[in-house]
Amino acid sequence: MKCPVCESESYEILKSKGKHSKELLLKCEECGNIYKETIIREKPVDVRIVISEFEKSKKAFVKLYPDEVLMVDDILDLDGKEVAVNSIEIKTSARVYRSPVSDIETIWASSMDIPSRVGISVDFGGRVISKKVEVDRDFEFTVGDIVKLGNIIFRINSLKTIERKVRKGFAKASVTKRVYGRPFEEQKRPAYDLTSKIKVIKSENENELDE
Repeated sequence: MKCPVCESESYEILKSKGKHSKELLLKCEECGNIYKETIIREKPVDVRIVISEFEKSKKAFVKLYPDEVLMVDDILDLDGKEVAVNSIEIKTSARVYRSPVSDIETIWASSMDIPSRVGISVDFGGRVISKKVEVDRDFEFTVGDIVKLGNIIFRINSLKTIERKVRKGFAKASVTKRVYGRPFEEQKRPAYDLTSKIKVIKSENENELDE
């Protein structure tokens, strides 16, 4: 869409209304001219979506408009239930932060009705103690944080998210699959205590923190 004054294609959307045909009020970012455009939208298409509910996942389809742009953290309505977009896989198999719907192969999402379940692994020089915790979806794990978990104090060394390994920075619980750490013996107050968030899930390879 070009500005009728300077023909720039750079614009800001001031107002949008309509569903099948959108009436847009635009402001040119080059010359400041305000103008209107009408877009006739294509019919919605079915896009595959994989919804995680803890260790389980289910496949479904969600109807979206091909010219719509989807982003990580967007909230979608699926049969009356809200799901959050965690990752977007496009048709080249790459994972991206945002994409036009027409380029999307699969949407990876998680239910907003339940907290996030995240694995915690603390490495005692080859002996690994693992637990699951359930925390708010917006809870942030940060590399370098000192954490209390049961009778263990550990430092976060890295995070494994849906898309990558994080060795620096932070990640929200909604996209974090596992937190890796090592015991921390210095006298330093933990950033937070996850003891009350432990979810007891029996596993043959899992040691008890209370041992």
